[in-house]
Amino acid sequence: MKRVFSAMIVRRVCRPFLGIALAAGIWGVIPMALADLASEAVSGSLWTERLDKLVPVLFADARAKQVDNTSLRVLQNGRLTFGTLKPAEILITIDPEKGLIREISTTLYNKGDDGALLKQEFEARLKASVAALNDTFGMEASAGRLKKNEAGVTGKSWEWVGDHFAARLEASSTGVGRKYVAEFIRLSLVPDRESLKRGGAKDAAHRADLKDNVKREDDGTVWITGIPMVDQGDKGYCVPATVSRVFAYYGMDGVDQHALAALCKSSDAGTSLDDMKKALTRICSSFHMRVRPWDWIKPKIISKELQRKAAKLDSLVSVNEISPLMLEIVRKRPHLMKQGFNEIKKQINEGIPVVWAVVLGLFQEQGLPQSMGGHMRLIIGYNEEKQTIIYSDTWGAGHEKKEMPLSYACAMTHLLCVLRPTL
Repeated sequence: MKRVFSAMIVRRVCRPFLGIALAAGIWGVIPMALADLASEAVSGSLWTERLDKLVPVLFADARAKQVDNTSLRVLQNGRLTFGTLKPAEILITIDPEKGLIREISTTLYNKGDDGALLKQEFEARLKASVAALNDTFGMEASAGRLKKNEAGVTGKSWEWVGDHFAARLEASSTGVGRKYVAEFIRLSLVPDRESLKRGGAKDAAHRADLKDNVKREDDGTVWITGIPMVDQGDKGYCVPATVSRVFAYYGMDGVDQHALAALCKSSDAGTSLDDMKKALTRICSSFHMRVRPWDWIKPKIISKELQRKAAKLDSLVSVNEISPLMLEIVRKRPHLMKQGFNEIKKQINEGIPVVWAVVLGLFQEQGLPQSMGGHMRLIIGYNEEKQTIIYSDTWGAGHEKKEMPLSYACAMTHLLCVLRPTL
């Protein structure tokens, strides 16, 4: 973390992998040959067998991490393939009621996990991927283009449609010349062509309907239900992953974290808040939304207090001294803390989640390593009686709904932001 309170970079926070080994019992550990997911999809068996029956056969020895009750993130064990392609990570979307797989998706390349590629390297990988999938599906793909108002970015696409499956490969890059950036190559495999459809601008939720998602608990907790989880993995994608959750909540699930990473200029190091705000302003206008950022405590107030403390110490303020100082700053200004809390309550009551840029490491949070760094999460609720906020992180199961004292939340805030549908 270089500059916490100025041009802050919101980056990933290193943490232990929370995955589970696919062990005996429902998951099973069975020696096996290569499992070709594409062949299983083409035959139709991938969509008709319950997941608990498929896992011991297809995903033995792989590591899986639950994202939420509808998806599972599987890390490659070297045996899973899409024909001859071997992606490192696979996301399985499940029908929780039927226990059937609805979609299998993966990125054959993304800059966050795989690093930068030269233009020639990216195009060669893309060409090889299309050729491999043509062989796998036994047909030539129909080529098309990504539509910005549906995918968030422009690029190329290829589709294969059979009797029991449909597949779409999408690729995007940005910039030209020295500014060229290879963004992603992603593949989706579903039971039929209709399932390839993704929500775009025309599918954006209406503000009046969002209030139906607000739940009020007996203990006074008010929170928003139905916000999909997105797991950023080990990438520095907390900004695009967080924003993609808001988009999906509004019905625009075609704009995923990889597309937003391209628009926000995210990298493995993270995302500049300035880049994020510029990108959000651009794309929100295309999706019938508007973006409104605000400060909980003005940066100049914090800067002034830090300078005063440094002058008193005749030295720079150390990391250990920042935490109590930040709490002192907000507790001396209860009117500002209350104003921010009232604004948060207003948004939550309308079913609007609040995008929350924070400085991690100022306070101990259970289940997280004590690491100083920028991060982005969602405020999804509050409890006025307890003076707490309810929040959610982009780290999968176990991070969907957590609680924090209001003063801590205020002290660690760098920026608050709402993306509101205009319809």
